[in-house]
Amino acid sequence: MSLSSFARQRIWERRGLLGIALWLVLLPASFLFGLAVRLRRFLYRRGLRRAARTAIPVVSVGNLSVGGTGKTPLSLWIAEKLLERGWRVAIVIRGYGGTATAPTVVGRGGEVLATVAAAGDEAVMLAKRFAGTVIAATERAAGVGLAAEEGADLAVLDDGFQHLRLARDCDLVLLGSERGSLLPAGPFREPRSALRDVHAVIVVDKGEGEIAVPQVAPPVFRARLRATALVESDRGRWREQPIGMLAGSHVATVCAIGNPEAFQQEVRSWEAEVHEIVALDDHHVYTVEDWRQIANRTRQLDLVLTTEKDLVKLEQFPFERGKLLALRLAPEVERAEELIDLVCQRAGRPSKGGEHGHQSRTA
Repeated sequence: MSLSSFARQRIWERRGLLGIALWLVLLPASFLFGLAVRLRRFLYRRGLRRAARTAIPVVSVGNLSVGGTGKTPLSLWIAEKLLERGWRVAIVIRGYGGTATAPTVVGRGGEVLATVAAAGDEAVMLAKRFAGTVIAATERAAGVGLAAEEGADLAVLDDGFQHLRLARDCDLVLLGSERGSLLPAGPFREPRSALRDVHAVIVVDKGEGEIAVPQVAPPVFRARLRATALVESDRGRWREQPIGMLAGSHVATVCAIGNPEAFQQEVRSWEAEVHEIVALDDHHVYTVEDWRQIANRTRQLDLVLTTEKDLVKLEQFPFERGKLLALRLAPEVERAEELIDLVCQRAGRPSKGGEHGHQSRTA
């Protein structure tokens, strides 16, 4: 078990005497971390530290905790809805795990222009799926600037809530079923008091139990991530397959994501028989040896199921044709049009299908 998995399963969940003891040991560090986080947000809220404002509106999709709450699927969904409203949208993502140091155009019009090694797995996955522009940038303001140069008139910031150096026109924060303390004793990057700074809360139900919704001023929307299809890679080109083929299949699940349990639960919900589970650290870089071990362990099984984020890394290996498939997840959002109306209003175009383009803004 990796250190991150141990922390998530034992310390953050306070399982067993060792888990409880380590949680208690880490609580003082969580208290100090919380003070630093609150002070940082206070300085920006009071204008004592300045956030950079870019030439185009910025819509941030973020959360309070580490791990998979569904930020990337929701970012993609919002970007696609804004495209339908007539915006020229770019998704700006950190590009975690990529080696590129400068802002990089990863995708344009569905064409992938950068490698996983350079831009990271999530950025390449978005580039394969999104009809607009995808940019990887560790410095988000520079990434939004490149988006404007590429012709975008709005940027959707994937995982941007903690990036206070960049001003946002609309802050959307996702809440999942996570519970516990601030880092390092728990999964939270910020206390729930930070929700006073957001424009909408999206409660994401992934079938993991009741989610407590805090009493917050912003409007609250609800979403559920559902599997809609399977995805097969044919020489790097992705095509959908019917998800119904999972029923009765003998499968293995292979993933390197923040919340592998939710992925396995979704696979089982489609009546697949899971015989092997390979769960690796988030953003794991698969090697030839990994592929050999997976191939050996799944030789007698019908399918190897993974996520789209993992498929961009696994598709390079010679799996048996039709055996490696990814589960495609898409959000179902209650009051979806109301949410997109709110985003458009915050971004400066309140009417549906309104006039195209925006005036440049200055800091």
